[in-house]
Amino acid sequence: MRSTAAGVGSTAPDERASDKFKLAVLRALRTLILGLAAAFPSAGAGTVVLSTGYWETFCYACIAALITAVVSLLQNVASCLPDDPTQRQA
Repeated sequence: MRSTAAGVGSTAPDERASDKFKLAVLRALRTLILGLAAAFPSAGAGTVVLSTGYWETFCYACIAALITAVVSLLQNVASCLPDDPTQRQA
């Protein structure tokens, strides 16, 4: 597995569960980095809306980015699980 493919968002299935987990971690890390980068400009707008200080609003935005990254990790790790055998195939 290439790190570049994980950064770009390759959807090719890997053969081993450890490769899938590694890919899920890399995708969650990418989501976290994007969220932290978005926190800088959004914190400026948030200070106006929330009437709080820039760094306090920035911390809230970073917490939101962290939560989003954890959800991304869980979503990608869940793709490692086998398909539900009770679900009908069309």
